Amino acid sequence: MENKISDKYNISPFMVFFLLYASMVEVGVLNYQRILVNHAGYNAWISIVITGISIHLIVWMIYKIISSNEASIDLVAINSICFGAFTGKILNIAIILYFFFGAFITFRGHVAVIQVWLFPAMPILPISLIIAVLIYYTISGGFRSITGISFWGTIASIICILPLPFLILRYLHPQNLLPLVNHSLADLLLSSKSMVFQYLGIEALLMFHPFIQAPAKSQKWAHLAVFSATFLYLSFGLATFMYYSEDQLLLNIWPTMHIIMILAVPLFQRLELFIVSVLFITMLASISLGLWVACRGAKNSLHIKQPLSLIAFLIGFLILEALIKDYNTIKQLTAYYTTVGFYFIYVYIPLIFVIMQIRKKWRKRLKSQSKPENAF
Repeated sequence: MENKISDKYNISPFMVFFLLYASMVEVGVLNYQRILVNHAGYNAWISIVITGISIHLIVWMIYKIISSNEASIDLVAINSICFGAFTGKILNIAIILYFFFGAFITFRGHVAVIQVWLFPAMPILPISLIIAVLIYYTISGGFRSITGISFWGTIASIICILPLPFLILRYLHPQNLLPLVNHSLADLLLSSKSMVFQYLGIEALLMFHPFIQAPAKSQKWAHLAVFSATFLYLSFGLATFMYYSEDQLLLNIWPTMHIIMILAVPLFQRLELFIVSVLFITMLASISLGLWVACRGAKNSLHIKQPLSLIAFLIGFLILEALIKDYNTIKQLTAYYTTVGFYFIYVYIPLIFVIMQIRKKWRKRLKSQSKPENAF
């Protein structure tokens, strides 16, 4: 099953950087540190590095999977090739739901941020409706519109958010990081597992790569996106660890926001409100990409038109929003999604990588055997 995409819908290879960066750097940057230190304490900065390196390996596997087939196929076709039509369709349905719930988790997380920091007295329904309309408008414009939103979200994030850890250097206490290593490898790996949530979104590359002009040329940009996201998380992580004591951090729900609040910048009385607004752009891009993947999967696997599936998914957003109101339920859903995402990245992708590599070598061997021998 080859996906022939018209050139007018394709994107340049370097745009992969913006798509992946926007999917990795979103609302989670505001509070990931508190979860990260539960297992490894202030050695958790090592876990960020470990997770970043492992994600580079996964990206390399994804491009090997992509290049192992001559035709330009997406994840829907790959599942059919690796597991057969019936099992492949079941997996495709599960993957559609996975991307839908991933987009919803991001959606609900940012709605919570807006409620807490921007409009605490405003009902949740109007906020959700406005965001849902913006998501519909973005996805209806096609994949290139999502790429455009990702571009501006990434530029805004790099300009406005990346420099922030370096603006608080005079408030930091480097001795907080000592001793440098006082946790076991098991603790570091458990901390790395909790960090995986921030990188969930790179797997969308398996669905949108047919829209990339010369996909092989985009690999360096994908690795650059992972490196940039890792650098940002490492910078904020180290700054947070050196600003708060460990006991203080465990009691702080929004550590990044409280660090930003101490900064005095001309023209901005409350810089944290501006940062939430900037993150809204990357959040919109991340949700739009996740829902686009779900709609694309529904079209290729279940033959449902993308506008219909998009409306159904957005209605699902609003229904779930109305049903899930307490923080503990959201926290549990996020934990379930993180666990599924962990196995998706570190089990499922390596599995199809191995299968596709074996299939490639087998086809190459059959092709060489089918060639007629030279007559002398």
